Amino acid sequence: MLKKIEKYINHFIEIFSMSLLVIMTVIVTITVFSRYFLHKTPGWSDESALLSMVWFGFLSMAIGTRDHLHIRITMLDMILSEKAKYVLDWVSRILILLFSLFMIIEGINMCKVATGNSMPGLKLNSAFLYAAVPISGVGILCYMVVESIKTIMNKEDNK
Repeated sequence: MLKKIEKYINHFIEIFSMSLLVIMTVIVTITVFSRYFLHKTPGWSDESALLSMVWFGFLSMAIGTRDHLHIRITMLDMILSEKAKYVLDWVSRILILLFSLFMIIEGINMCKVATGNSMPGLKLNSAFLYAAVPISGVGILCYMVVESIKTIMNKEDNK
């Protein structure tokens, strides 16, 4: 069950992120071409590239958390005992969980504030841009919970 949930989360975030990267590349290419060769820039292009970049960046944070690409002081692993490393690993997980909860709560607040504004080039509500923060927070939270459950299950299996 856990693997199935993780598979769906991975699939959604990876496909959506890759799609955003392709969309952003196409939009920037169109913008550069039209700016330099047609001497006219579409009004929607800059905002849509920004929107794609923001969403891609925040979703990449979730993928980076899943793949353990977050900042870590590996020198401590050489110095600390196994028990201390285990405790430090759980401290880092708890901090990441707290940060993801912060992203969810404050991201929702940002969306509420931005609801009154719109992106003029795209005619979209600005909350759509800020929605990347809480959604990324949910992704990070899911990855940390799944990883923590796996660690607990592996620890029990080793006993």
